[in-house]
Amino acid sequence: MSRYRFDPKLNPSSGHNRRLALAVVALGAAALVALALLGFGICILTGGCGLGGAGAAEEPTPFVPEVTIYAPQGQIVPSNPAAPSSGGSDNPQGSTAPPPSTAMDPRGKIEGIPDFVCPNPRPAPAKFGYGIQSNWPVGDIGLFNSIMAEQLKMDWTKAQIRWVDFEPRGRGQYELYKWQLLDAFTADANKKGLHILFGVLDAPAWSRPQNANPARPDLLGPPDNYEDARIFIEKLLARYKGCVQAIEVWNEMNLDREWTVASRQIKASDYVALLDAVVPTIRAIDPNIIVLMGALSPTGANITTPDGVMQVVDDLTYMDQFVAAGGPSRVDCIGVHLNGYNMPPDKEWNEGYNDPTATFRGPFDSPHPSWSFKSTMRLYYEKTQKPLCVTEFGWASMENLKRSDGTPVQGAPPGFGFALDNTEQEQADWIVKGFQIMRDSGYVKFAIVFNLDYIQKVGGEPDQENVAPYSITRRDGSPRPAFEALKFMPR
Repeated sequence: MSRYRFDPKLNPSSGHNRRLALAVVALGAAALVALALLGFGICILTGGCGLGGAGAAEEPTPFVPEVTIYAPQGQIVPSNPAAPSSGGSDNPQGSTAPPPSTAMDPRGKIEGIPDFVCPNPRPAPAKFGYGIQSNWPVGDIGLFNSIMAEQLKMDWTKAQIRWVDFEPRGRGQYELYKWQLLDAFTADANKKGLHILFGVLDAPAWSRPQNANPARPDLLGPPDNYEDARIFIEKLLARYKGCVQAIEVWNEMNLDREWTVASRQIKASDYVALLDAVVPTIRAIDPNIIVLMGALSPTGANITTPDGVMQVVDDLTYMDQFVAAGGPSRVDCIGVHLNGYNMPPDKEWNEGYNDPTATFRGPFDSPHPSWSFKSTMRLYYEKTQKPLCVTEFGWASMENLKRSDGTPVQGAPPGFGFALDNTEQEQADWIVKGFQIMRDSGYVKFAIVFNLDYIQKVGGEPDQENVAPYSITRRDGSPRPAFEALKFMPR
């Protein structure tokens, strides 16, 4: 979800949040527990420990991470695998499932760890896809994959691949345990029927000495030389060919926190140049994979410092620039982030909807299409004439969330005051309604809820971490109403 702070008046002078270091915080907090539970974690991930009730044992996941970090599991226990949902064909028209392979593409080799071979290679299905995102590197990978696939009956999930985590020190200098975690996640998710979206972002510092802002190391962005990105993506997709059905190239490029470059400008034409560098390699490795434009942050504002440094670009302005630069022809699908705010999903931005009880007044007092789930979708499609792939959507709610000491939360994370207006039941109802609207639109390929479990895994307090109120579980792992609603949602 966006790291931009949302000003109810779209005030250009307002600031915005620092980027969250989600996995880093959780990994540090759980390090001691991980050592004690390592043996049990290996048992889980290799299939040696049952995740649910009695039944035939699943074929072991062949790739075991060196370290397993555990997050609180709470009251959610995987149920028996659900029957396949009804719908259209599992294969898109014109696509055929690649034959099973016993050998990995040599371009995906990582010295020091075993090769990866996709257990059940397949293309993306043609029918509308239902997905949810877990903070995949943290916790019991097998358990959370089972929750997504079996309890929630999802058929898509998203893994954010922060390049800086996988190749932090220099080209070819890989962080082996990160690849082993990704091996375990990808094989296990694939075997449980989940289609996988990889979202690639965050170039490492060694690749961007010119683009980086020395005074603001928290501002991330692309490499100086797009060839470095091409090489990394080639390694990634060659290794996991057949298990990854879609790739999102970068993330929220209309924010300086995601797209700081030497010029200190945010221009869609620069992003199209990145696509030109990497997309031919993506298609050469896997012609069936869906290539996504990185989703924009629905900001509804342009913010530039007095000395001309761009910090935020209105998402609709950026999309116009993307179209003018020929961007839609480079991709198969337009990535979309829909933050929900405090508006129901079926309301257009200009239809006069007003919630008189809302304390966050932006959508009602300063109307703009980016406040509206429905308007943002419609306008992106009208501008690009391309299918949409909604890679993050949801509604934040602070209701019934508690701090680590058991006391009620104190307000909402900075810039996310709209989360105080949404009840847990509204969160549940609006997520389900959002899925229905996207499915019925005819132009959305799949949609992924943000998020399942970040509140359990990122550390910090729910009223400080802006990903926490979007979670459909609570801090102790117990389900919120949205979890139950998704379990029984008609497909």
